[in-house]
Amino acid sequence: MIAKINGIDLYYEDKGQGPALVFIHGLGENAESWKYQIDVFSKSFRTIVMDLRGHYRSGDGDEFITMELFAKDVLALLDYLGIDKAHFVGLSMGGLICQEIAIKNQNRMLTMTLSDAAGYYPEPMCTTGLDERLERIDRMPMEELGELIAKAACKINVEESILKEAIQMFQLNRVKPYRQATYSTLKADYREYHEDMNIPTFISVGQFDPVTPIVYAQYLNENIIGSKMQIIPDASHLSKMDNAPAYNLALAEFLIAYETESAIPVIEILK
Repeated sequence: MIAKINGIDLYYEDKGQGPALVFIHGLGENAESWKYQIDVFSKSFRTIVMDLRGHYRSGDGDEFITMELFAKDVLALLDYLGIDKAHFVGLSMGGLICQEIAIKNQNRMLTMTLSDAAGYYPEPMCTTGLDERLERIDRMPMEELGELIAKAACKINVEESILKEAIQMFQLNRVKPYRQATYSTLKADYREYHEDMNIPTFISVGQFDPVTPIVYAQYLNENIIGSKMQIIPDASHLSKMDNAPAYNLALAEFLIAYETESAIPVIEILK
């Protein structure tokens, strides 16, 4: 479905009934990347996914893409759907967007799940590393770049079908918005806000994640008061895809404390 959000056509999917559960994808991904979660959680939750601004079926807009703009789009979509409060789940860049929402709109968040995410990117990732990434975006065809990104984000022994899905997903990107989102992602820094994020928070990270490694998750866990952390076994950066059963179970077990009636059916399915 398409909604007119902040001047662009925003693609979204709204499936299931129950407590609202919003999934926010990472850089260069789209709503399809959450299909292994939607298939399960939509049985007892109202699941919302979208293609973020500048990604796949959504428009780019004229403004330079930032985490703040992404967050405004997500909240405007929830307003459009009549959803006041929700559980938010973000992977990688989606985790940054969750943190952006937490700065000014904690009242909209029932819980926050940061998966394979960072609170900031240290040097040289945010400096010379960013320059190298931008140069590569400018130089390489998206078909070639998309394959490289997918292979770096998936675990080494990932199923061929999942790797193919990831490659095709990243190859769909358009250069200009992807470049802008890359810059804003690696320049994001929420360190000064973490101690004020008084939201029930779950932090998950793939065992073999080379993009946002375990130490990034540990930093978040140490600085967001009361947060819980879990390592997803046999998973890399795209933990929601390359070990979806373990990822889903970890998320459901976190949510059971807040949405018992909705989380129990999910856990029963997974076990």
